[in-house]
Amino acid sequence: MKKTKILLIGSGGQLGSELTQGLWKIYGQQNVIASDIKDAQGILKEGPYEKFDVMQRDRLFELIKKHEITQIYHLAALLSATGEKDPRWAWKLNMESLLFVLEAAYELKLHKVYWPSSIAAFGPTTPKQNTPQHTIMDPTTVYGITKLAGELWCEYYFRRYGVDVRSLRYPGLIGYKTLPGGGTTDYAVDIYFKALKEKKYECFLAADT
Repeated sequence: MKKTKILLIGSGGQLGSELTQGLWKIYGQQNVIASDIKDAQGILKEGPYEKFDVMQRDRLFELIKKHEITQIYHLAALLSATGEKDPRWAWKLNMESLLFVLEAAYELKLHKVYWPSSIAAFGPTTPKQNTPQHTIMDPTTVYGITKLAGELWCEYYFRRYGVDVRSLRYPGLIGYKTLPGGGTTDYAVDIYFKALKEKKYECFLAADT
């Protein structure tokens, strides 16, 4: 059995920066390769790091072989608010990068893949109380559409090829260690950054929301 070696894609975001540190504690810093499209920032400079554009399929395969990766945590995505500014690019980035990871997991026989989904996969007609696993899914944003399609691709690769891929439908994520990344709930973080920098913040939410 190979030693666990993890490639974490999108480690510079709110979820990735925290998760990298958590995985360091479990598997050891040397066994977690953090990666993002930018140079390493902050605490990520302390461990192994690869500057990596997730749209480069060949580079992904190269990194897996180079570091003898056994698991991938794929967090890179264009989030909900940002995705609405360029829906076609959001679809391309979110979908193609996931398919590259799933292909690599199958072809290179990786042990596990983790890919986060989102409550954005639901929609206005989804039951709001005790929402079941299998229910009405009618997302209204391109981000939600990519998450719903991504869930189906993950299930397909599991059923067809036996790829062990796991996912959670996250609600809004809030963290203080990184700048807001364009998610729907990032206003809750942006408020504090703007308060410190500009001494004011205009929120798009109505007063009675």
